[in-house]
Amino acid sequence: MRYLKALLGNLLVLIVFVPCVNAHTEKDLDAQSFIDIATRTTILEIKTAKLALLKSNSADVKAYAERMLDEQQAVLNSLQNFAQVAQITPANGAAFNDKQLRAGGVAPWLEGEKFNQVYSKRRLEERKKLVALLQQGLKSSDVNVRSYAKSALPASLQQLYLAQQLPVDNS
Repeated sequence: MRYLKALLGNLLVLIVFVPCVNAHTEKDLDAQSFIDIATRTTILEIKTAKLALLKSNSADVKAYAERMLDEQQAVLNSLQNFAQVAQITPANGAAFNDKQLRAGGVAPWLEGEKFNQVYSKRRLEERKKLVALLQQGLKSSDVNVRSYAKSALPASLQQLYLAQQLPVDNS
């Protein structure tokens, strides 16, 4: 029952959140833009997950980070394959410094509970953005983007659900 409620919650997020994002991004999403955005997002997720394993004191946050490391490395590999098939060179987004990590919503100087709160909140925001990107990809005129988005959306919805379960301070 809890899973069903969470799934319905995710669908509500999609119904409410995605049209707002799409209203601001009416431009068709081409393969280059899609790969660049998705690659950068994936690399940031991998780096923040590694940071969470060092800084968090929560078993739930660490379990989520471990899962994201595994899953996002697979996503990065699939994006590289997609780029190769589409004959696209992704923009260089592999090198993130502390300033870029902070811009991605991670505070590398925090530890323990404070880190957990910031990490959890930001991961939820980033998962919502990624789902919105994939939804936009479903509407792309590029058949490869549509196909990739369709195959990646179920896993991204599951990751959104998991991000919703992370501890967040609601005070």
